[in-house]
Amino acid sequence: MNRTPLPTVLYLVARDYGALGIGSPDITASRDEAYDQFTCATDAGEPVGVWQITTADGLPVSVTDVTDAFERDLQDVCIARDLDWPTVRRLEDNPAIQMAAE
Repeated sequence: MNRTPLPTVLYLVARDYGALGIGSPDITASRDEAYDQFTCATDAGEPVGVWQITTADGLPVSVTDVTDAFERDLQDVCIARDLDWPTVRRLEDNPAIQMAAE
């Protein structure tokens, strides 16, 4: 069986869709596509989180929360364009998730 090898870096953007629950679009190897998904969530005021998944030999090796880096990139773009940047709401800031963690 021939399998298409996984890219070495994948991005998962998870969003809180309110009554619909937490979900994500397809995992992507494109940082630009993940950034677009991130900015769509922030523009909509939805809690969001971004994780970078590193793979080797087709298996995940590490998962890193890169939400802070995406937020800094968004701020840099807004500063360069003299725009107000949206408040980034984190998934962990969602009251339902906080209650579940307790």
